[in-house]
Amino acid sequence: MKEPNMIVDSNSLVNERIDSQVDAKEQETLVQVPASLDITAVKRVIDADTIEVYLNGNTVDVRLLLIDAPETTHPDIPDEPFGAEAVARARQILTGKHVQLEYDGPRYDAYGRLLAYVWIDGMMLNELLLEEGLAHVAYIYHPPYKYYDRYVKAQMRARDGWKGIWGRDGLRSGMF
Repeated sequence: MKEPNMIVDSNSLVNERIDSQVDAKEQETLVQVPASLDITAVKRVIDADTIEVYLNGNTVDVRLLLIDAPETTHPDIPDEPFGAEAVARARQILTGKHVQLEYDGPRYDAYGRLLAYVWIDGMMLNELLLEEGLAHVAYIYHPPYKYYDRYVKAQMRARDGWKGIWGRDGLRSGMF
């Protein structure tokens, strides 16, 4: 029997949704993993919206598609509110793991980073960070995008729930 705050993908992999209250309908949405994606090992979490992976024998930077998380590593911008929490959450989820990459729109950004939706243990990391208020929808350069509407809804749930960057401290920071 499945415990509360747990989701199971089609391979019966279990991943605990720590500090996230997601109802049954949202859980069903989060576990619909597309078939035939690139599977790769995470080498390093650079920040909450950029990771480094091993792909086809190369080390590749991957930028999480359609989201922006508070800065923690930008050389010209001081650390932003909730940046440390977002990076810690990404590291908690990704360290030592394999992920699946799904592509939509252009393959690379202006910095040469691979653009992807990042799936891990049956959930989409991009969407999870939005749900938890640790990122916001951004960089919509070549619509339409497959998960755009889903992402906007996830962001609205975080805003309505005053989570993370949408909470009182985040809104007071003038970040958004």
